[in-house]
Amino acid sequence: MMMRCIRQILAGVIGLMLITSPAFAQDQEPQKQLKDKTVQILMRFALSLMPEVYTGPDGKKINIDKKKPDEVLIPIDDARRIVVVAYRSSKAQQCDLKVMQTLNHNAMVKYEEVFKNWTSKQKLFINQLHIFTVLYMTGNIKFNDPEETPTKEESQKAEPDLTQKYNCSDEERKQVSASVDNYLDQVKQAIADELKRRGKLGSNQKKSNEVKKAEK
Repeated sequence: MMMRCIRQILAGVIGLMLITSPAFAQDQEPQKQLKDKTVQILMRFALSLMPEVYTGPDGKKINIDKKKPDEVLIPIDDARRIVVVAYRSSKAQQCDLKVMQTLNHNAMVKYEEVFKNWTSKQKLFINQLHIFTVLYMTGNIKFNDPEETPTKEESQKAEPDLTQKYNCSDEERKQVSASVDNYLDQVKQAIADELKRRGKLGSNQKKSNEVKKAEK
């Protein structure tokens, strides 16, 4: 029952962004309506389903100690941002917009890389939170006991609900596509502005050093 209510909350609150222009400033309002408890529950379930050991593309192993969540979890405001992106991904998946879903996820990754300094474990958690939220919102994951944090044995993938997949109207597909496109533009502009800002800082620092050197 609890998880079903969370799905309704997410659909009701974040769904507003599919019919409005989701600029970062406007995105923040629906995000604020996602209560901490809702985000914390999603974080708890996502963490519980993380493997104890990840093997990266380079073969390097990363150990996840769930008894030390502070090494893995991210601040709740940042997690709230990831959940919003994941909801958009879930809508793209439900509307069979696979390319848009991938672009949406990749934009999130780029944004986090530029604006945040996450550890490797936190990056894994961010990806896990995104995946879990998408699976949950599309009905592809369920828990036998929603009141408890599921163990590996208790959690299971649900049979995909094909009646809800690929059943979007043309108007809904347009809304989802527009939402993703706007998000991509926002991320691109935000990153460009940030890199420009850093470039200016670097330039000012260089000038400052040159002035100091000239004064000696």
